[in-house]
Amino acid sequence: EKEKDDMEFFYGSKTRLFNDEVSLSGNGPFEKLSVSFAMAQSIKLSFLEVRVEDTYDTTRAYPAELAETGAISLEQTEVSKMIGLLFIVKAGVNLESDMLSTPDFFWDNEEWEAVYKHALKYLEVDNRVNILNKRMEVMSEMFEMLRSQLEVRHATRLEWIIIWLIVAEVAI
Repeated sequence: EKEKDDMEFFYGSKTRLFNDEVSLSGNGPFEKLSVSFAMAQSIKLSFLEVRVEDTYDTTRAYPAELAETGAISLEQTEVSKMIGLLFIVKAGVNLESDMLSTPDFFWDNEEWEAVYKHALKYLEVDNRVNILNKRMEVMSEMFEMLRSQLEVRHATRLEWIIIWLIVAEVAI
């Protein structure tokens, strides 16, 4: 599903983002670039938010299944793959991307950093990163619970194998 977000822009007396409108105080490239950096980070974050939402949608039935039946219909490999995918998204937010850092451009152009920070605040990037990290933390806990259930199932299977081996040894 495509998501579309329109923002009008115009030139005004000061730089401001409000009600899906961008008011630029001038026609200079640095002001536009400052707002663009924040928008680019917001778009990257949207992509990661969709990945987390998709992962949640594909896995949300398993805790309910466990609650209803006392078992899950997954194999260890499937749970491990889900954990790996979640880690890839976590790394994308917290390690690999520049989601949490200010672009290098502002080292040499500090006077435009306030415009960038204002755009980030309007686009709620920091709040969205925090919410995304909390969602991933909850999903990580869910995957660990699923993994634990699979380990218990595996241990029970091994115990039954040992019991049957002992029964076979005694019978011979």
